[in-house]
Amino acid sequence: MGDIKKIAKVTLTIVLLISVFLAYKVSQVEFDYDFEAFFSKTDDETEFFEEHRRRFETDNDFIFIALANKPSVFDQDFLRKTRDFVDELKTDSLVEEVVSITHLEEYVKTPFSAAMFSRPYVHIDNPSKYAKDSVRISKHPEAKVFLSKDQTSLLINVKHRQYLSKEKCDLLKKNIDRLLKKYEFNDFKYAGRTIGLGYYVDKMVFETGLFIGLSFALVIIFLLLAFKSFWGLWIPLIMVGFSMLWIVGFMGVAGEPINLILTILPSIIFVVAMSDVMHLVSKFLEELRNGHTKEDAVRIAYREVGKATLLTSLTTAVGFLTLLFVDMQPVQSFGIFTALGVILAFVLAYTLLPSLLILVKAPKVAKKKNTETLWYKVLHASFIWMLKRRVALFFGFLALMGISVFGSSLVINDYFLLEDLKKSNEMRKDYQFFDENFMGLRPFELAIKVEDENKLITDYDVLSEINKVDEFVEENYELNESFSIIKILKIANRTEHGGQMKYYKFPTEEETIDYLNRLEKFDKKGQLSVIIDSTKKHGRISSSIGDVGMIKVKEMNANFQNFIAENINTDLVSFRLTGTAHLLDRNMSNLSMNLFWGLGLAVIIVSLLMGLLFRSIKMVVIALIPNILPLVMLGAILGFSGVELKVSTALVFTISFGIAVDDTIHFMSKLKLELNKGKSLMLAMKRTFLSTGRAIVLTTLILIAGFLMLMFSDFLGTFYVGLLISCTLLFALISDLFFLPVLVIFFFKPKNKSTSNQQ
Repeated sequence: MGDIKKIAKVTLTIVLLISVFLAYKVSQVEFDYDFEAFFSKTDDETEFFEEHRRRFETDNDFIFIALANKPSVFDQDFLRKTRDFVDELKTDSLVEEVVSITHLEEYVKTPFSAAMFSRPYVHIDNPSKYAKDSVRISKHPEAKVFLSKDQTSLLINVKHRQYLSKEKCDLLKKNIDRLLKKYEFNDFKYAGRTIGLGYYVDKMVFETGLFIGLSFALVIIFLLLAFKSFWGLWIPLIMVGFSMLWIVGFMGVAGEPINLILTILPSIIFVVAMSDVMHLVSKFLEELRNGHTKEDAVRIAYREVGKATLLTSLTTAVGFLTLLFVDMQPVQSFGIFTALGVILAFVLAYTLLPSLLILVKAPKVAKKKNTETLWYKVLHASFIWMLKRRVALFFGFLALMGISVFGSSLVINDYFLLEDLKKSNEMRKDYQFFDENFMGLRPFELAIKVEDENKLITDYDVLSEINKVDEFVEENYELNESFSIIKILKIANRTEHGGQMKYYKFPTEEETIDYLNRLEKFDKKGQLSVIIDSTKKHGRISSSIGDVGMIKVKEMNANFQNFIAENINTDLVSFRLTGTAHLLDRNMSNLSMNLFWGLGLAVIIVSLLMGLLFRSIKMVVIALIPNILPLVMLGAILGFSGVELKVSTALVFTISFGIAVDDTIHFMSKLKLELNKGKSLMLAMKRTFLSTGRAIVLTTLILIAGFLMLMFSDFLGTFYVGLLISCTLLFALISDLFFLPVLVIFFFKPKNKSTSNQQ
């Protein structure tokens, strides 16, 4: 006895020293939210886009600011404030350019002179011209995008320095807020990557702390209800706390930031660690009630439950590691560190937990006989109910499987840029405001390449092909306005003809040559350099659209490709869709297939591990069916409810399978143990149901409650993870208790039918 206590003390000391080091590393963990992290690093589309923006510029380093004034923006005081606001904003060191209707000018050449003069779109200091200004703006495509349809809001486009860090984004937002307050703009909205980055990271920091706090509050309530003792509270609480500390500390050691997906990591580690603890502690208490000493109870618990706990940890870790099939860095990081967290929780269950069980005085609840507990009475009645209705249950579950398969076929794979924000979220409302009233915030980028080595992008026949495409994409993608060489030529043509709108069209070859020569000579603002590269072999058409969803964009992209194939001389010039939004669509489109293969691999590996445990192909099949059913039912929920398959909802399948299979392994491991003792199948099933059933029910309830905490998130993806995993775990519990035993009874015939040693 002295030796085992000495080993426990040494082990406890080592665990505490490691924990102190990891606690220090926790302080070094940062938070990060980057859309581009979801880009595939092995896809040639990603490489092409990176080369494209090196040639020109990024497509999402901008901020839209909408200033409202009712009944109309054509109010002198408001326009003067806006002009002064824009002038001061231009002086910010992080800002490269600010475009506003208050500063836009139209250049016009009169028929009586070769000279060119400019006139503002808004004569701010001459209100008598506001009516004419309003009409003229509504007719000019490059200007009308800066006014809302009802002319109660105006748009300010702020182009800032590229690749701003989180700190610089926060600083720029702070400076904008300061100016908005200074000029007393109370009715405003703003949006863009800079605004979203700060919001997402701040919200992630808050929610990570919130979930950890809620998890601990939850575990306190459940443990008090389950064990009704202080011992039953603080032992599991310490285990869960140390498991969370270790995995977050290891993230600090690895320098891995917490991204949007990793915010749910503490909740997952909480439930995984609690599952290990509950199975081991429940067996420990059961053996104490059977009259064993504390040391013997620990040995028996780890001998009978330890193997199953090891196997469940391996299967859960394998399930998460299959996320490496998804070519998205945030998803891969989630898989790696969640798998690592599962292993660390297992290590603590085999080091810290037994040390505490040996060194701490046994609880009083252990004196109560097993047959006197409420758990025993409820489970005994449930077992009898299951036996009497096993035929009906078998066909009932088969019918449920059929319905679920049909429902799963209805699942839609779609993606929206703002899918992680609830419809009630204020930021989402602001983004939708820009979609509805101005240009949307989803970047649209089209790369142009001259294929004929003897031609340049400024040659008229090349420009003619680009003009066809420019007109098509504007209509096909419902662009309010696009930025391209064609638009500059149309404006130049209108300018040359006295500002008459009927000349806002693609000019003749002779006019085009003249305009381009003058543009290259007097292009002081460098407009051409951001749409045509220095070699004149590459160009771009750039704009932004509303957040219409991946399915709609795919349809528009198909129309575009058909148009190119039928109407454009691709031997002369080629066109290629690119940009941040395009790459996100591409990766999200491949997500479901990648996860499908990953989940399939997880099933195969879990089957192999279970095969090693049971040494029976039939038992492996029997054990897997109850775990496939909850996944199919999950697909049915998505299909019947119309919830799209996206990153968050797709991850649920992998997470659910990795966690739900644990209870099946514990159940089947206990059944195998009882059969090896020589008991009949029915008696072995009864003892398994009564012994393991309590731990399965209790851990599942804690798991469900733990994941339900995620529904407090403002992120819709996190909300769905919590809700859907909770539903799946509930299905898995019912399947393990009332479908798995039925399958075993009907289809498994143990080789050893001896009834010796039955009690």
